[in-house]
Amino acid sequence: MGPLNVTASSLNKIVLDLSDKITKNHISNITVINSQDLFFSFSNYRKEKLLVSLNPHHPFISLVKIDDPVGTRVGQLSDTLRKEVKDGYLLEISALNSDRVVLMRYGYTNEYFDKEERQIIIELIPHRPNLILINKDGNISYATHYTDALNEHPILKGIKYEPLKNNGSIKDEPFDLGVFKKEAERYYIDAKRKRLDEQFKPVLTHIKSRIKTLNHKLEILNKEMESANESLANRDIGQMILTYAGNEEELKTYIKENNVSYDFSLSSGVNANKYFQKYKKVKRTIEMDEKELAKTKGEIDYLQTCLSQTRFMNEDDIIELANLLFPHKFKINSKKAPQIKLGEISVNGIKIFYGKNAKQNDFLTFKKANRDYIFIHVKDIHGSHVVIADPKPDNDTILTACEIALLLSGQDCGEIQSAKIKDIKKGSFLGQAILTSYQSYNIKSIRENTRDLLKF
Repeated sequence: MGPLNVTASSLNKIVLDLSDKITKNHISNITVINSQDLFFSFSNYRKEKLLVSLNPHHPFISLVKIDDPVGTRVGQLSDTLRKEVKDGYLLEISALNSDRVVLMRYGYTNEYFDKEERQIIIELIPHRPNLILINKDGNISYATHYTDALNEHPILKGIKYEPLKNNGSIKDEPFDLGVFKKEAERYYIDAKRKRLDEQFKPVLTHIKSRIKTLNHKLEILNKEMESANESLANRDIGQMILTYAGNEEELKTYIKENNVSYDFSLSSGVNANKYFQKYKKVKRTIEMDEKELAKTKGEIDYLQTCLSQTRFMNEDDIIELANLLFPHKFKINSKKAPQIKLGEISVNGIKIFYGKNAKQNDFLTFKKANRDYIFIHVKDIHGSHVVIADPKPDNDTILTACEIALLLSGQDCGEIQSAKIKDIKKGSFLGQAILTSYQSYNIKSIRENTRDLLKF
């Protein structure tokens, strides 16, 4: 059983916690995080918020500490809850019918200033979770998932809500509410990530599509290179023709045995020159293909790094990345230029800054950082610049910065380059850093507490 799986027994204990803390409160706000997660805020009890997850694999409900709430996702669910639930006065919370179903009864003042009682039903049944609104007459006014009239548990707008049938008895099971809440708070971090994935799906899809196109281009270039390399033999053919130019019999034997095309109406020099010209043409093709291969591989590496970095980006970071990658397809409707916001954490009292795209990397290393600060970067990777804001950091801080550089570059291990900012030169493109001297660290794994530092 997973840590967030809810049973009838554990739900009773969760509901007792809810009832003690949030009944007799107004529902001050409702925030839809993504397509299956939302939370309720309350007028007087502000220490925690009520997180409701309709995740089909492990639906659950729990009070959690949310210090960095996101804005609500626009859509029918958000509009409906704000219209029919927001500002309601929570009268009761209970587990319904001894099952994994929560009943929230609340008082509401309608648009005619009449007071009425309504209900929220939250069915925490794996594979078919549901949030259902019940009006003053006991009829369904809204549901996140509807079923037809022939279903054993029909959910249709306008009909009476019938609770799920449950003939079993509740078996008391061990349950640690504190551990459950901690897991729910961890889940909230993933829920915010899912929100960004949903919100910026076109951006992520575009990056993946571009990587796929570039990989196809690589295949074509490699085949072209393979064919071109075979044609490099034209130089050897030309040289052999010149070698046998004074001996017609040996020349004819060579031509026949090697199936070489030869025009006897022309001189050996002219025939040989034709092969030399083919060789030069192929050589130029190979040189151009090699440059294009390097350029294509570089772009693939950069885009793959960008894609892995999106795990650690907030909404502003992804918008900035989208503008950098394809400015003509994704624009910010703002007269004011967006401010560059670097990533920042503190380790052992020392600040560590990091960039999450080429623009941030460039700003951090060549504008913000002091010349004696420590620059950290993964060798041979188009990854994040990490800067330790201290000229002589302790070993643990250096190790943490190295691990952060790996995480932000989509790597789990690798060689890290470290240098003073003053030993770094600006490259030919945005965010490129050329190290005039450096020292290396080989990191074989990343500590879990470092991974936790980058969770937002």
